Amino acid sequence: MQSIYLATDIKAKIQALQPLLAFHATHGTTDSVIMYAQQLIGSLNQSDFPAVDKDSSLVSLYLTLANAYSNGGLYDEALRYYIQGISIAESLDNKIAINDNKMGIANVYAARNENDKAIAVYNDLLNTDQDERLRHLVYERLGIIFLEQKDLPQAKQYTEKALAYFQQQHQEKKELQTKLTLGIIAELNQQVEEAYTIYNEVKNNAEQHQFFDLYINAGQRMGDLLIGRKDYDNAKVLLSLVYTNALQWNDLEAQLKVLNSLRNLHAVTGDYKNAYALMTQYMGISRDVLNRQNKKEINELEIKYQTAQKEKEILNKENQLNHQETVKYSLLIGFLIILLPIIGLLYMYYQKLQAQSKLNATMEEMNRQKIATLLKDKELELLKASVSGQEKERQRIAGELHDSIGGNLAAIKLQLSNQVGVNRLETIIRQVDDTYHQVRDLSHDLVPQKFSNIGFTELISGYIRQFNTPGNAIITFHAFPGEEIDRIGTSLKVEIYKIIQELITNAQKHGQASKVEIQLTRLDDMLKLQFEDDGKGFSMETVKFGIGFQNIHERLKLFDGICIINSFPSKGTVIDIEIPLNQKYYEA
Repeated sequence: MQSIYLATDIKAKIQALQPLLAFHATHGTTDSVIMYAQQLIGSLNQSDFPAVDKDSSLVSLYLTLANAYSNGGLYDEALRYYIQGISIAESLDNKIAINDNKMGIANVYAARNENDKAIAVYNDLLNTDQDERLRHLVYERLGIIFLEQKDLPQAKQYTEKALAYFQQQHQEKKELQTKLTLGIIAELNQQVEEAYTIYNEVKNNAEQHQFFDLYINAGQRMGDLLIGRKDYDNAKVLLSLVYTNALQWNDLEAQLKVLNSLRNLHAVTGDYKNAYALMTQYMGISRDVLNRQNKKEINELEIKYQTAQKEKEILNKENQLNHQETVKYSLLIGFLIILLPIIGLLYMYYQKLQAQSKLNATMEEMNRQKIATLLKDKELELLKASVSGQEKERQRIAGELHDSIGGNLAAIKLQLSNQVGVNRLETIIRQVDDTYHQVRDLSHDLVPQKFSNIGFTELISGYIRQFNTPGNAIITFHAFPGEEIDRIGTSLKVEIYKIIQELITNAQKHGQASKVEIQLTRLDDMLKLQFEDDGKGFSMETVKFGIGFQNIHERLKLFDGICIINSFPSKGTVIDIEIPLNQKYYEA
């Protein structure tokens, strides 16, 4: 540290900070890497360093900064610096730096589940570069992609190739990273004991070498396996220790994973209040990650980069044109100059027509929206009254059939049964008995029997159990307190049941989720339904919700409920539903 403060110029400062950057990058302390790299970039930009030397230093610093952002889960920021790094590296004709930045871009695509784009870049690197180091880094990343695609044999094949090279080169951290991947493959192959042994080895070696990011990932994986073994005490101690390290190194991605494991631990042990608190904390960190992403600026840079590549291709094609095309263009330009005054007049007239047309369309749209709003409000009011009236009428008819008509027929049957030995009376008794059963069945049909005879939470659990087959998502459901939730009214039960059905269908069909968490909680006169999946997610800025989500909102309107959706590509989806529990929503 003393050499940094004694550095008198930018060159000496870069030389003094390089070992410190390498140390923090190796040990996974990404915040420190980001701080020192940004400090050097700012000093370089303000210095009078020669342009060539400045660009050479910036290429290295941009790559270091981009890798740190990528390791910290801030993929949009990483993409910004990879693209800037490629631009400078191309101006210097630095092929190694170009390929390293391309590798980084492919890693970002893979992290955002844009696997087709990632694989295309990886294959391009394998076809155009003979660097053994880069080839085995690609093998490692392809192993991770095939792991995410559940192609476990391919994932294991690529990962073992990379592991053999890293062991040969004595690259301790890359060796532990590939072993961690092999542990995940073993866990997915149901080889739980082998996976636990690998995770424990990675955790201990990572702690010894101070590879804090690997230590956190391996520890979180071990905690999940301990929960699966029902060793809740050791799981809580280990996950709490891992979460402390994640906080210390400000690793947001690791914090999200460990918080999710701790939430599951509290849920399976019945501590729903702490589970709900951890869920709230989880959503807060998720929003923090999203807020730190400067998506608009990054997307613009990505578009500029892609546009620049296309412009190069267009320029190469244009250089192949002959002089005759130049003459043709000249004649065309002359002809256009003659037409310009006429085109100008026509354009002015067209603009006037367009303005008038837009004004008419705007007025028409405003009137249409007003009418649609009035109709929708009226329709909602009628729908509420209709559902409430149908429910009351069902209850009234069911009670009348069961209590009055059914009771009368039972009494008649009892009286007639005392008349022994009369064949005619036996026939009447059978007829009355049949009528009694018909009336009883009718009364049960008018009120949905499965919502009356079975506890509501058990009904949902039974529905979810049918999905617990190989190839489907793993769905877990917790309700607290169960006896209070079982007491809510039948109409509300029906709507909640249908909402859960719709959400599970979306998670598996569209989100392609492998895990789904459902939590139904009654807290402070409020019914809360929390639904989370680890699927593809989607962009909240561009998504167009289909009829399924529209139906959910319409169902919630009947009970003054609200629905909050939080999603991001490759981050999964979290849905928070709240319904106020008025007294009328409980069973009588």
